[in-house]
Amino acid sequence: MTDHDRNQAVGTDLLFENDVVRVWRMRLSPGQSCSPHMHANDHVLVYANPSKMEAREQGGDGVIRQPSDEGFVLYREVGVEGLPADHWITNVGDTDSTHYIVELLGRSRSATAQPPVHNGRVIPGLETDW
Repeated sequence: MTDHDRNQAVGTDLLFENDVVRVWRMRLSPGQSCSPHMHANDHVLVYANPSKMEAREQGGDGVIRQPSDEGFVLYREVGVEGLPADHWITNVGDTDSTHYIVELLGRSRSATAQPPVHNGRVIPGLETDW
């Protein structure tokens, strides 16, 4: 399978695209998961409301807990090859979750994938794997 064959739809709705950025909305109801996808571009995530999410990678058995508060912002440089494993997220909360993904089109700023950096706005009192 080539990167071209891998799902690069990182949101549920494409809102905007030009030569510089691509903007997605990811909206998930309680219990709903998105399709497995890969991140081929450096990107910024912005959560519009408090959300209890869990992420899983294809081929892995671990779970990453992501209790993001409203205004949570994350930035990730994926490297020139993009992130190696497809992943998906599941809304494990009891309310709808909405966040926005802004992909920075073009070559990554980093040769290799870097750990995400964020502003620390997680839901107070909940364990996180950020």
